[in-house]
Amino acid sequence: MITGEDVFSTDGQLVVPKGVALTENLIARLFSFDVISIQIEDEVLKPDTPQKEVSYAEKLQSSPDFVAFKEEFEENIDKLEFSLNALLEKSDDFNPQDMINDTMGMIQNRESPSGIMDMILNMHGHDDCTYAHSLNVSLICNMFARWLHFSPQDQELATACGLFHDVGKLVIPADVLKKTDKLTAAEYKLIQTHPLESYKMLSQLDLPDEVKNAALMHHERCDGSGYPYGFTYEKISRFAKIVAIADVYEAMTSSRAYRKAFTPFDVITLFENDGLQKYDPTFLLPFLENVVNTFVNQQVRLSNGVEGTIIYINPVALARPTIKVGDRYLDLKEHKDLNIKELI
Repeated sequence: MITGEDVFSTDGQLVVPKGVALTENLIARLFSFDVISIQIEDEVLKPDTPQKEVSYAEKLQSSPDFVAFKEEFEENIDKLEFSLNALLEKSDDFNPQDMINDTMGMIQNRESPSGIMDMILNMHGHDDCTYAHSLNVSLICNMFARWLHFSPQDQELATACGLFHDVGKLVIPADVLKKTDKLTAAEYKLIQTHPLESYKMLSQLDLPDEVKNAALMHHERCDGSGYPYGFTYEKISRFAKIVAIADVYEAMTSSRAYRKAFTPFDVITLFENDGLQKYDPTFLLPFLENVVNTFVNQQVRLSNGVEGTIIYINPVALARPTIKVGDRYLDLKEHKDLNIKELI
């Protein structure tokens, strides 16, 4: 059977788009979202008609909401580039509140704000320049603040912190930022100046101190291993701790000139291995729990080439969920030799 309509969950998230041949996996996905009935096309699909399995990414990217999101995203990238260059040139065309409002609108216009994380992950085919990275981090910070039950005012503040955290990179030579070979010690030291450069650029503006401090401290780490000052837990501002986590997650799940993108589960593994020392657990744990739960019912390919569906998140090993493969169940917590290689 072919779906005759876009099917949405009770909170507005797209479950299955119109015009897709139903499979056992898609039917299970419908059940998991408590969808008990849907419209189908009148013509019944012949059993011997071969149908290409549509990946979740393909379904999402063909959805009207994603198409609208992509158009809005790219429009805001252009605005952000213009505005940040105006900031660099100390022009009156720089209006931070307009930029914050545009970014907040991208989430407020969505029927399902929780789907923002999915859309960001599937926008990574976009040229992940400083502007795209900043916009993505800003959107993630907004979702992060919602998960932490921040007030609407602090949600907007977190959004602003993410949006302006990397403005100092505009003064770093592009050939250094996009270098594919290993950086020299001098080049790495130059890149490490961008938090201080960000702070200098923002310090002259009428922006909240939280925004300026987040730009200055987003590479500081709770164990003192960060830069530029090696601050420890108690000296790092609350919003800087949030931006630090969002910044790392976004950067590592994006392609770079010198490496391919990591899967979200690779990044969650890295956070679980040493994140509790480097990042504030008060913020890190809710972030990881909320991010990983967005992948329930997601189809994945394992390191041995086997494909399956995530059906359960292990609370004590978030990066190692239980996978349904045919009629079998693989608990990756018990199969240390396997890991999630790809989302499909």
